[in-house]
This record gives sequence, C-alpha cells and structure tokens, in this order.
Amino acid sequence: MESAVSFPSQPTPAEGYILNELSFEAKKMTAEIKHLNTELNDLKSLSKMWINPLAIYSKEIILKNGSTVFGKIIYQDEKTLKVETLIGYLIINRRDIVRVVDNIVMEEQQEYVPEQIRDSYTPPPMPKLAEPRYVSSSPEARKAGKKYSANCVLMGNISEKKDTQGNVIFSGQIKNIGGRRADFVKVDFVFRRNWSGETKTLTTFIVGIYHTFESGITTDATLLPGAVGTFELYVPHSFGSFIGYSYVIDWMEYE
Repeated sequence: MESAVSFPSQPTPAEGYILNELSFEAKKMTAEIKHLNTELNDLKSLSKMWINPLAIYSKEIILKNGSTVFGKIIYQDEKTLKVETLIGYLIINRRDIVRVVDNIVMEEQQEYVPEQIRDSYTPPPMPKLAEPRYVSSSPEARKAGKKYSANCVLMGNISEKKDTQGNVIFSGQIKNIGGRRADFVKVDFVFRRNWSGETKTLTTFIVGIYHTFESGITTDATLLPGAVGTFELYVPHSFGSFIGYSYVIDWMEYE
C-alpha cells in the first residue's frame, strides 16, 4: 500500500510579497544596528580621548623652538613625521625635533574569569592594608586613607640639561597622591637608540625620606602620602646618542 506524501504548498504572491518585505526590513535593521554600534564605539573613543588625551595621543614631541606637540605618529620616514593631534594632522620635519617622549599610561587590568563560572564567581578578598598612621590625626582623614594604595605620579615635566662634559641629566619630581606609603620609588627610562628600535633601560631611585623596615633594611626612596621626592638620572656621554625615551614610575608597598 503506497503512502501519500504531502509537499508544502507554495506561498501565494501576497505571502511572498510580505516575506520579501519582512526580509528587507530585517536586513535594514541589522545594517542600522551595525551603524549605531560603530557610532557608539567612536563616541567611546572620543570620550576617552577628551578625558585623558594621553590614552591615545601618548607621544610628546619636543621641538627645537621650545614648543611641545602631543599626538600619535601615524606615518614617518627619514625626513618627516605625520602626527595626529587634537586639532588635526601636522607634518613635522625631523631636523626640527629634539626628543620624542613616550608617555605610558598604566591601566588596571581586569581579572579574567572563565565564562562558564562568571555568574557564580566571587573574587577573592583583597589583602588588608596596614593603617597609615602618618596621614593625619583626624579620624576622617585616617578612614579616607584606608581606601587607597600608594599612587606615585610625575609632577610637571622631566627637565633635561647637558653639562660641560657632554653628560645628559634628567631630573624631576614624583608625588605620592595615594593613601599609603610607597617604598623604593624609582623611575625606569627606556631610551630608543635609533629608528630601528634598539633600546636600553636606565633606572634611578627618587630621594625621599628614610624608612627602616623590621628586617633592618633602610631606604631613602620612601614617599609618605602627599609627600614629594626628587630624582636625577645621569646619562654619560659614553652612552651615545638617542632619539627618544619613555618612562615608567614604579614602587613597592610594604606593611
């Protein structure tokens, strides 16, 4: 006995028209969503740029006429640099450049949690910080000091001068704007020797206050909250020439 096989009926012209319209509308909405996502990402980038321009325009280009340009190098050759800035694009001749400084912006890295356990994951408790007995005699100030760790930042600019022997001296000031003591505060300079990417790192510790740990070790590279220290880095003439440098401020935190 043969079984009957039924086939789906073909859509009527009216149904086909409706399906085509729905398909067109779906494609149109998908395109609009993609466009809106692109605009949202652009707005986020612009917001980040205006709040902290160094997050995008991290190159500080020091010119021979004493002016400074902050921007992003998008093209360079043996003679010129094309730099994107907040006010547009600039073409700068290499012979007019004294230094190119890379201002590194440190961002807190988010802890990675596997997607399978994100809903049930609870981050481990943060280590308990020692109460900073040196911030203030005010109870309100002591409570505020507990909320923060040390945070050392550069005050002003890094000055650069050359002595009679041809040695280059970099100097500046570091301030602890956090709520906890910072120990062994140092500045790491990474010098770019040439346009091929060869680098060399030199380190200098700040001159702050003396602090003696329970182990008996004493350091003068300590900054209390709100305190300011100075640093100097001597680059000997034998070091050779360099075309630019970047710097990172580093410190340790102990009980």
